[in-house]
Amino acid sequence: MAMDYVRIQRNIHTGATPGTKYLARIYRKGNISMDSLCTEISEATTMSYPDVLGVLKALEIIISRHVLNGEGVRLDLLGSFVPSIHANAKATLAQVTPETIRRAACRFFPSVKFKTQLSKTSFNLVDLTVHGYQPNA
Repeated sequence: MAMDYVRIQRNIHTGATPGTKYLARIYRKGNISMDSLCTEISEATTMSYPDVLGVLKALEIIISRHVLNGEGVRLDLLGSFVPSIHANAKATLAQVTPETIRRAACRFFPSVKFKTQLSKTSFNLVDLTVHGYQPNA
């Protein structure tokens, strides 16, 4: 497997050498739909499409329920979904109330195996040049 990337130009304002720089940016081909996932899984297993859809929907519901309840969820192959909060600091303990919590969030931490796979992935340069007839503007 390989990730696609494009080369872009950016004007960097901070750091030791500011100015125009070039860097690689991931070229995302889009998102995989639940329908596509169900089809792939049903073709790779003995489960039917509706069975896979039911299991994946249940997985979404159960993971979100546990994270919203303040519990982390670990999927051995992928990693962990861990709830967190962002809060304002106060001078005294008595000032810390639910109103000081700005928002709740969920962080994803990849498993060691998934991190290893990510570190070993290869990259392909994507040519975004448009070929063919291009009339003058």
